[in-house]
Amino acid sequence: MDFANLASLMLAAWLLLGEPLLGRWSHRRLLAALAAGQPGARLRFYRSWTGMAWALAFVTALVVLAQGWSPGEVGLRWPHIGDVGRGFVGGMTGALIAGAAVGIVLSRRKRSAAPRVAGGDKVLRMLPHNRAERWGFSALAVTAGLTEEWIWRGFAAAALHAAWPQLAMLPTVVVLALAFGWAHFYQGLGGMLATALLGGLLAWLYLYSGSLLLPMLLHVLIDLRALLVPVGTGASNPQTDVQTSMHHRGNP
Repeated sequence: MDFANLASLMLAAWLLLGEPLLGRWSHRRLLAALAAGQPGARLRFYRSWTGMAWALAFVTALVVLAQGWSPGEVGLRWPHIGDVGRGFVGGMTGALIAGAAVGIVLSRRKRSAAPRVAGGDKVLRMLPHNRAERWGFSALAVTAGLTEEWIWRGFAAAALHAAWPQLAMLPTVVVLALAFGWAHFYQGLGGMLATALLGGLLAWLYLYSGSLLLPMLLHVLIDLRALLVPVGTGASNPQTDVQTSMHHRGNP
């Protein structure tokens, strides 16, 4: 096995084994810090995850360069959508935006009740509570939308194609979706299923358009919608964070 293939294998192993476990460990440290009432815990968490995401994206770029893949092979090009594809991609884009909008409406329907999101309390307690945290979360959301598409769609699809050139589009989407859901192990079963579904839709959009541009844009918008979730009540209340002891990446 040459160096490039070994590097791809090691990166894939990290994504499938290291990332989920590191994410769960880091998330538990955040919850413990919140339960202990440590000030600035969320901001440190956001900054840590943001920095590590860009570091992993940089490592991924080095692996792609070692493989000699062209920018187009990893989705770094403008979308090429035929006449038939425009309707399909437009419909999928509309469905994703509509789903995000419905989620916002449902989360804001009852201000007195705890909001509901995929991943439940594990995700709610990560969300920002003040202006400084919202800026930090916004940076993380943009980072995730860009780097996760680059890593989990661009690199992963190219590596999968290199390993199994005859793999059809549908099983490719399924594999990419399951891997992306597993990477969000810290969110629990509900969060993993939701992120797997989202990952599958974004993978389909990427493979159909041949570009990471649309998936990146949608991913950023979907992550930013979390800023509209009311987190001042229920399980995500700062007082609840201190009172509750609960069991990707950084050091909060």
